[in-house]
Amino acid sequence: MTDVAEPDPEEGGPAVEDGDGDDAYLAQVMVEIDEEVRRKRAELPARVERELDALFLEHSPMAGRGGDLGDALRLVETSAFIDPVVPVASKRPAGALIKKSLRTANLWYVGWVAHQVSQFAAAVSRSLRLVDNRLVELQRQLDAVAVPAAPVVDAGVAGAWWTEPAIDALAGSTGRVLHAACGDGWLVVALADKGVDAYGVDPRPGAVDGADLSATDLREEDPGEHLHAVASAALGGIVLSGVVDGMTAGQRQQLLERAADRLAPEGVLVVHSVSPAVWHADSAPAEVDLAPGRPVRPQAWTLLLPGWNVEVVPGPNAQDYLVVARR
Repeated sequence: MTDVAEPDPEEGGPAVEDGDGDDAYLAQVMVEIDEEVRRKRAELPARVERELDALFLEHSPMAGRGGDLGDALRLVETSAFIDPVVPVASKRPAGALIKKSLRTANLWYVGWVAHQVSQFAAAVSRSLRLVDNRLVELQRQLDAVAVPAAPVVDAGVAGAWWTEPAIDALAGSTGRVLHAACGDGWLVVALADKGVDAYGVDPRPGAVDGADLSATDLREEDPGEHLHAVASAALGGIVLSGVVDGMTAGQRQQLLERAADRLAPEGVLVVHSVSPAVWHADSAPAEVDLAPGRPVRPQAWTLLLPGWNVEVVPGPNAQDYLVVARR
């Protein structure tokens, strides 16, 4: 390996011995760059500096998809001014004189048009800047009252009444089957016993700690974030238990759309949900008071999954139900 010589303090550069030395050396380099820029700026015509700024904004990453509206507006503002004084330099004999003559003859006309266009561009830029400021303010207000995450309520336990209907619906799955929220993996184990390649995720801290991790594939992960990382049509089945109950309409719709995309054409979606009456009962767990939404009635799933073959299996005492949906 080639040795890299470190800066010598006697030669003007600080010795790099630790992290603090690296920071001090970088700060010194940045100061020297700023001083050099200030010295050279006086030698650079304003027109050339504007062109360089425009090129930087156009080709830098912040001007593309990754940038926000403010970054794009800086590009608009940089391009708003139209300079009617065109350059006249030329490598051909008398070329500069001809160009200068043409510029002088047409400058009054081109200047008038450029002035009108520049005024329009500046007005548009100011209007868009007002929109950007308003959006930033709205974003700040939304962040202050952010919608809380939907809690997992009654995710199910081994031996629950809906275990067998869910297993029967997923028994013929050819791809992997996801269970969210899986808890200690009781349903994953039951599916594996039937020959189904199943795994589970659970957003609750420590929910999967009691599982036999040597026999099951369980992960402490948010179901929505996990599905975001899964490839399209990669799953043969998805089980959602205790996940959609407390979601808002927007959160539920986003999760269902993502699940539908991740399911293979022959995939099966199984949803276990409690009834709205149980949600508002005095015996309901305390998490329901903190949930941003509430569960829907069984008949609403035909609207939530349009075009799907939706089968609703009611539970005992009308406290919960199971939804089995196929395309």
